[in-house]
Amino acid sequence: MKTKNMIIAALMLALPIAAMAQTNEQKNEARQQYYNNYGHWTIGLNGGLSAMFGDFSTFSDEKFYPAPIGSVSVGYQMNPTVGFTLEGYYSHNQLGALSSNKDEYLNTNGFKADGPTDPLTGDQFLKYGELYSKVTLWQGRLGLDLNLSNMFGGNRGERMRKVTLLFSPSYYFQYYRPRVYRKSNDARYTSRNLFYQVNNGVGAELALRFRTGRIVDLQLKGGGVYGFNKKFDGIAGDNTKNILAYMQAGIIFKLNGKTKRDNILYAATPAYVPEMNLNGHCDKSCNVMHDTIYVDRIVEKEVVREVIKRVATLPSIGFRRGHADIDQTKYALQLETIVRFLKDNPDMEVEITGWADHTGGEAINAALTQQRAENLRDYLAEQGISLDRIKSVEGKGKDLSLSGRDALSVKARRADVVGQEK
Repeated sequence: MKTKNMIIAALMLALPIAAMAQTNEQKNEARQQYYNNYGHWTIGLNGGLSAMFGDFSTFSDEKFYPAPIGSVSVGYQMNPTVGFTLEGYYSHNQLGALSSNKDEYLNTNGFKADGPTDPLTGDQFLKYGELYSKVTLWQGRLGLDLNLSNMFGGNRGERMRKVTLLFSPSYYFQYYRPRVYRKSNDARYTSRNLFYQVNNGVGAELALRFRTGRIVDLQLKGGGVYGFNKKFDGIAGDNTKNILAYMQAGIIFKLNGKTKRDNILYAATPAYVPEMNLNGHCDKSCNVMHDTIYVDRIVEKEVVREVIKRVATLPSIGFRRGHADIDQTKYALQLETIVRFLKDNPDMEVEITGWADHTGGEAINAALTQQRAENLRDYLAEQGISLDRIKSVEGKGKDLSLSGRDALSVKARRADVVGQEK
């Protein structure tokens, strides 16, 4: 008896665990389907200014030498929070001595000299302040891109962020070509190939990404690199903190093709993936009535089949004041819901109505709302919904059921879709 009770208890415990595992598997599969609507790859072009800090510096004792720096990047966004960037840079800098070392002497071999002359050859050395260096830089960066906006706030995804903050700890591979010149006649001072060498560095970038559309983003970013090569400026002196800093503005091209909603950077984070994508249908916000279609009754051994026609009110599509064009990016979720529901329910006939807010004259609103309804009809037809199913397309003008702020808001400037079973 005790063994039997243990078996029953084990079965009762196993059933909900199995059901939970199945539910999680379904959610993971549906979540992946949601993310399949987003792209992953980007290409970026950036330009800005850089500064170097070593024995010689961009901010010299006599003059500030701003230097241009350009870069090309390829990015891969794994999910809304984590991605990777591979970027190549080119910069050409001019550096000068600091107030703290301008009176020190430099040997023609690039090392700091103890005095104004060579004790063996009697050659005269020049002071740091009488020299300047030109540094050509080629640099590669591999960065781990962390979406701080998502890490600390999540993203629900219904309305994509306009501004995103990214932090990228990075490894840098650098190649420097420093050349030291005399200020008096711009002639070379040190050996021609002195200190030409590769370098490694670590650093980070902080970027503000501005979403302007489905294909293009803009960004402002700044970065800093701590280089392990202590002679990148052509001077082997006392300074051990060789640093590169830069600021850039850029344009990011999102390789979304014709089908992707946007880059996955702007998708909902896993905790906020819309429920409609986790169960294959609409969430509560879709405002769809799920009715029982057929009800079987047993009356004196006779089965009576009662048919109940379904009526489904689908999500509304909003419009800008005075416009009838559908914003397919902003309302991608609602449009996807409408199309999916109608395809899943081919027995539904469709009625489309257009509405306007309480501005504008009757004639203008009549034409505008008719155009809104027709544009939504055309969109559904492009998505494979047969025009034979669309029984009415009508502009209604002002929605008199609304008042106050709602009568002037996007709630009034909309097109509605109602499906009714044949």
